Amino acid sequence: MADSLSVRHSAGGQAGALVVGDNYWYQTIGEQLFVLKKNGGNRVSQIALAKPAGGICTDLLLDGDTLYALLGGDEVVELSVSSPKSPTIVSRTCAEELGIRPRQFAMMSGSPVVFGGGGAVRLADGSSLVTCDCEVTGISNTLEQGVVYAMDRKMFSAQTNTFLGSATELHALNANANAPIGTLVFIRALQGTTEVGLMSNEVKEIGSLAKAVIDGEYSDVLVRGSRVYVVTDAGISVLGISPKEIRLLREFPISGVRSIGIVASNYFALCGDFGYGLYRIDNDSGGVGQTLFRVVEANGPMQAGMFDARGVQVATTAGGMYYTFDKGLAEMNAVYGEAPLQTSAIVLGAEAVIEENGSVTMRTSDGDMQLVLPSPALTVVAVSGDFWFGAQNGMYVVGQRTDDPQLIGIQLAGPIVQLIPLFDGAVGFVSGAGVVGVVESN
Repeated sequence: MADSLSVRHSAGGQAGALVVGDNYWYQTIGEQLFVLKKNGGNRVSQIALAKPAGGICTDLLLDGDTLYALLGGDEVVELSVSSPKSPTIVSRTCAEELGIRPRQFAMMSGSPVVFGGGGAVRLADGSSLVTCDCEVTGISNTLEQGVVYAMDRKMFSAQTNTFLGSATELHALNANANAPIGTLVFIRALQGTTEVGLMSNEVKEIGSLAKAVIDGEYSDVLVRGSRVYVVTDAGISVLGISPKEIRLLREFPISGVRSIGIVASNYFALCGDFGYGLYRIDNDSGGVGQTLFRVVEANGPMQAGMFDARGVQVATTAGGMYYTFDKGLAEMNAVYGEAPLQTSAIVLGAEAVIEENGSVTMRTSDGDMQLVLPSPALTVVAVSGDFWFGAQNGMYVVGQRTDDPQLIGIQLAGPIVQLIPLFDGAVGFVSGAGVVGVVESN
């Protein structure tokens, strides 16, 4: 039995998040953070936020000379961008230290906040703003109700837990917006559509004219002055705000977008299943409008695929790809089907069975026992008498001993949806986070 696991090779990764500053655009692919020139998108530098395949950055927040990066629901990474071209990591705060499972950032009254499973926390001092048993999806400070948060498409007062209405996200307008002080923009994610509207400082919907319904499942929103840029799986919608009205101004049917930034009056920065790139809104001296250009490709989420001794073909939201073990990832014209999820494996004298909730039952001649892993398991294979598990947050190996099973593991960008035993004893993996690779024991 080995002492540890390590990633021997990895490839892929989703373009998970972006944020645009005064002169530079910060973009992530997988665990890598790229610094790009705001004007043109040329790459200036890059820094790894985690070990190879160790996580995917899902959100970024820029606050002056500080950049916050969110690695899945596991960790907040604080970086200094006092030298904007050369970010440096200042600190890491794991979910256990935060007391919540971090999912998203927000600015609240000028202070950066992270929220997610279990509540919301102010990043400046680690103080708790909301404590609950569910997933917080939005938070804002209001004039009349104080801190208000959203969960399960419902709004509550953080102080009294009083039910206030319905919303998925909340964003306070700044002083230069064409609306009364204290006005909020709310997002309500519905089945196949997204509702956007205005609320008063009393956290009440203003009226029927201050509401718009947009096609598509909600993905992201950017509020700038009196403009609201809403991203859904159907494209980008631009809405204008007046004191008692919100109006749909323009729509751009671009599929697969995950996040948006503004680089100039006629240009968006976009990232999503295609990778990242610039989008020209209208015709100008640079070219034709409504064009996505200077695209740097990345891949979307992956599913388990068919494999052979050389590699594995996987399906992504953008098409098929083939990973050659220990070499690289390339596009392919067709995908020949998704492999079934393997949820049981047998070694001499024992069987491991993954239940629907991700728990693991070990069956031996001495009876059944529950195996406790650090996160829910999805798939399992047997390699040289050991059980290898693909889990929500990584891979774990259970070595069979005469006494209790021995456990070692490695954190990876998950969920790990497929494991493939290789001839040399290593194991290939496919991650739902869009990463493939090979892990070996040491």
